[in-house]
Amino acid sequence: MPQDKIVVEAFHQLAPRYEETVDRELREFWGMSYTQFVESLVTLASVQGGEQVLDLATGTAAIPLSLVHRLGQGGQVVGLDITPAMLERGRESIEASNSWSPISLVCGSAMELPFPDGSFEVVLCGLGTHHMHVPQMLSEVRRVLRTNGRMVMIDVGASAFWRSFLGSVVLRVLLARYGLSRRDARAQAEMEAFRNVRTADEWKALLSKLGFSRIEVAESRALRPWYPSALTMRALLGEPGGSVRAGRALALTTNVCKERKNDISS
Repeated sequence: MPQDKIVVEAFHQLAPRYEETVDRELREFWGMSYTQFVESLVTLASVQGGEQVLDLATGTAAIPLSLVHRLGQGGQVVGLDITPAMLERGRESIEASNSWSPISLVCGSAMELPFPDGSFEVVLCGLGTHHMHVPQMLSEVRRVLRTNGRMVMIDVGASAFWRSFLGSVVLRVLLARYGLSRRDARAQAEMEAFRNVRTADEWKALLSKLGFSRIEVAESRALRPWYPSALTMRALLGEPGGSVRAGRALALTTNVCKERKNDISS
């Protein structure tokens, strides 16, 4: 099964209990709640009034909802996710908070963002990069960022223990047990995601290679050595992302949602 389809199926199943599940996992890994995590990311982003913001892997739209009061006149936040069921939960949360005007939800892939070049001052991502091909995602982020735009991401990272010989052995055993004990789509998605998890130095090198500047990558240790560390990545884009692609209108993403719903049900 292609990785994108595995991710969509996993989060389709997880959508009704996503925030509860992530809250439990964050408390176990890093000793913080999901609400605290979202607030940390939003605070780091330092969004200014009137800015255009893109939230990748927006899920249930917790991050866009936390940004609403910071956007000011003319500000807008777009939440993008590959899983229609997650966006449906986000839509319900937005409707309940009566916050539609500055928030748009788009179904699409971060590997091929459906936006013109230079569309956003800020690109965010919380707990989503380990389910993506990171170099391709960052190339797309670079393309849609405006000059001097900034990216802020927080996700799991590979600790020094993971890169040690003992750590690699322990991880193989844990991943094998996890895969054997849980044969659902979530287990498959997390097993596939392991290859995308990077160390702080690997993130720095990749961001530098792609032309980002003022790169900051901070690592916070997990509560146990075999858990993933927390990585906070911030960087600026000093040069334009490139030429505008014709025909990449937001309206095209409606078909993406429909296609992925059909994939899930088939």
